Amino acid sequence: MTRSRDLANLGDNTSTLENQGLTLINTTTFSAVASTSINDVFSTTYENYFLLTRITDMSVGDNVRIRMRVSGSDDSTSNYSRLGLRITTTVDRVAQYAQTSYPIGETGTKKGAFQTIIYGPFLAALTQFNGLITNGFQNPMENGFNMGAHNVATSYTGFTLSAESGTMTGNVSVYGYKK
Repeated sequence: MTRSRDLANLGDNTSTLENQGLTLINTTTFSAVASTSINDVFSTTYENYFLLTRITDMSVGDNVRIRMRVSGSDDSTSNYSRLGLRITTTVDRVAQYAQTSYPIGETGTKKGAFQTIIYGPFLAALTQFNGLITNGFQNPMENGFNMGAHNVATSYTGFTLSAESGTMTGNVSVYGYKK
């Protein structure tokens, strides 16, 4: 079957189906930078967002962190928190409170891929995060998940990704969740 024939067979449900899913808003590629800022990706168009981050190299294997951003400035207040599990040959619980950024992933081998959902960044309310971490380039393989929040009631329009130390190379794509 073809897409147009499938949609034609749906009748009145076509507009509903066409308005579901993810919409690519922005892809940013960066090379050997300590941080990269992505502006004007959060708006009233979508309430929740999906970030796909791929780190292909880091000068130091370490965390990749995110800060919320508005009007060209990062929010670096100590209002970020995280609870997560890191899974290798054992399972470790990780908890951090009153942080100045939120860690979306760790690149122990200087490479990694991260999926992050950001809930309501444009709303003037608590912004929440959760995500998956894959760092399968080492032995033992390391995976995990994070959940957390930024407890400031501000409407954010973007974010900054940064290497906890050193520089990073890779890309990040921002998608909006259609309602």
